[in-house]
Amino acid sequence: MTNQPNLPMRGVWAFRVFACFAFGYFLSYAFRSVNAVIAPELMQDLSISNSQLGLLSAAYFIGFSTMQIPLGVALDKFGARRTESVLLLIALVGAITFAYAESLLGLTVGRLLIGVGVSACLMASFTAYRRWFAIEQQGQLASAMLVFGTMGALVTTVPVQLALPHIGWRGVFWVTALLVALSFIAIRFGLPTFDDHPISNNQNSSAEEKSFSLKDILKHSFFIRMLPIGIVNHGGFLSLQTLWIGPWMIQVLGYDPEQSAQILFLFNGVMLLGYAFNAWFIPRANSKGYKTLNYVKWLLAVGLVAQLFAITLTIQYSWILWILLAVTATGHILGQSTVITVFPTRNAGIASTSYNLLIFVGAFIFQWGIGWGIDVLTAAGATKPDAFRQVFFAFLILQVISYLWFLFYPKPLKHHLAGS
Repeated sequence: MTNQPNLPMRGVWAFRVFACFAFGYFLSYAFRSVNAVIAPELMQDLSISNSQLGLLSAAYFIGFSTMQIPLGVALDKFGARRTESVLLLIALVGAITFAYAESLLGLTVGRLLIGVGVSACLMASFTAYRRWFAIEQQGQLASAMLVFGTMGALVTTVPVQLALPHIGWRGVFWVTALLVALSFIAIRFGLPTFDDHPISNNQNSSAEEKSFSLKDILKHSFFIRMLPIGIVNHGGFLSLQTLWIGPWMIQVLGYDPEQSAQILFLFNGVMLLGYAFNAWFIPRANSKGYKTLNYVKWLLAVGLVAQLFAITLTIQYSWILWILLAVTATGHILGQSTVITVFPTRNAGIASTSYNLLIFVGAFIFQWGIGWGIDVLTAAGATKPDAFRQVFFAFLILQVISYLWFLFYPKPLKHHLAGS
């Protein structure tokens, strides 16, 4: 088989490339989500507070976020294959460090390295897809990647909960270390080598294709329109999915850790189905003239309403509303996938990672900030359920403000959808 597939990719090469990237993102999402299930064991073993747990979990996002701008430069200079494979070796070291750690500091260092190591797993794929696949496939590919990412989140719920009594949280991380090694092999030796020097390859591009600097990207009106929902709504949702939904089920709704893990499994399972539906639906909707951002607009609106009722209703079965949020949150990745299409292929790496950086800055802020807020309110005398509700409600208000910005900056969204 030749290492010079025809572009845009189709057939066997398209499947092979997608499978390699999807497996890496499966692991990235598993690492991102696993603390929500092992949190009770970690807190008990090391006497970790809510704010310390939030900071430990957020170390992943710190490492991940710190890498995004250098990652974008590397993707545009060295290509997706070389960049992601090297970073996966750092993730391998991080997983082993976490498994060996005997202190909060050791765990934090391990999780930081994991964040650095898997920082390319989605953005390398987005960059490669932008260069190697037809532009009308971008939303479909993004949703399909999230199908596999959500599978990673699913594996960290009930399966990890069942494995904990037998191998403990350390054993879980030894297993992930082995899987990271396999992912390195797949990326390094399974992807084509023709795009290992993107800058040289793009020298023959049309001179009329404008190249964007980082400053140009950050100042672009569409980038600015998408910025608040990326930081607050998307980033904040990641903090809920990967950490705070689990404690909400236990502290607010009164479920035990096993029941919470089952709800998280359902939460992520529904998300998986939502992403699969989007991968099927978006190309068909686009072919009939229905814009992706219009679909995103309605999904996010329903998600805000679902959160309002989930936070304010005191009945135990209000967990169903969080499942509805999982469905609507599948719109975030569709919004993110539209950002990269505004910029030329030669800047695909830096454009995708710049926006992704801001999403994960938001994830860090809210993953730590929610824990901090809960600790502050409980120290002031609030009960745990009341503290959770008040902090979550404040987060909801910020989401509403960001959503309104998305709808109306710099002019109503309908003008953008109309192409004006």
